[in-house]
Amino acid sequence: MEYQLRIYEVKEGEMGAFLGVFPAVVEARRAAGFEVVGAWSIPAANQFIWIVGCEDGIEAASDRYYASEHRKAIKPEPSTLLETIDTRTMMAVPV
Repeated sequence: MEYQLRIYEVKEGEMGAFLGVFPAVVEARRAAGFEVVGAWSIPAANQFIWIVGCEDGIEAASDRYYASEHRKAIKPEPSTLLETIDTRTMMAVPV
């Protein structure tokens, strides 16, 4: 499975709005084939961090996600609530 670490800097004063729309983002991601590993917020830094994974690769699942009607229906547009988006694709290591 391929994973992606997603680190967002949320715009000042928009964390509540972002957390309000996040369940719709999760639903759309899952419909596109993503597994949501976990999500965390760091309120003092206006940061939101989450990890998603997908058996057939992040790129293929992302293409399905952004093309989906689920994603197009999300309002407000989640990216309008964010200052920055940093992503890192990762592979699991046996432990």
